[in-house]
Amino acid sequence: MTGSYLLFLLSGQLFGARLEGALEILPWRVARKVPLAYSYVEGLIDYRGVIYPVFNLAQKLGLKPQSPIGFTAQGETTPAGLQSIILLEEKKAPLGITVDSIVKMIKANEVAPDASKGDGFIRGLLYDDNKEILLLDFERLFFHGG
Repeated sequence: MTGSYLLFLLSGQLFGARLEGALEILPWRVARKVPLAYSYVEGLIDYRGVIYPVFNLAQKLGLKPQSPIGFTAQGETTPAGLQSIILLEEKKAPLGITVDSIVKMIKANEVAPDASKGDGFIRGLLYDDNKEILLLDFERLFFHGG
């Protein structure tokens, strides 16, 4: 599976998304709340005339926020102003995910499939500078009862 990937951080872990599915990277913004939605649904945003449901990816994956160092720090560890929203398209369905930060874009020639992690939401593994990168399968994660 050769291709280009967008790398991002969530709770201190490195993840990747296929660049072909990534449409836009936006600074974090407040989404319009959806009544009775799952807790990981941030809400809806209108971007260039398209409505995107925005999901809190860390919460969907069950990741805990990184704990601040020290005893005095409380609250969110990543202020909303530093987060980003990645707009994606999976199977012609638009969606947005919140991430802690964008790291970089890379080209990868070799992706190792990995079925042991993430309850089937992991498409494969990449290694960049000896760091493990989990490639997410957004179709399985959001559209198949995950």
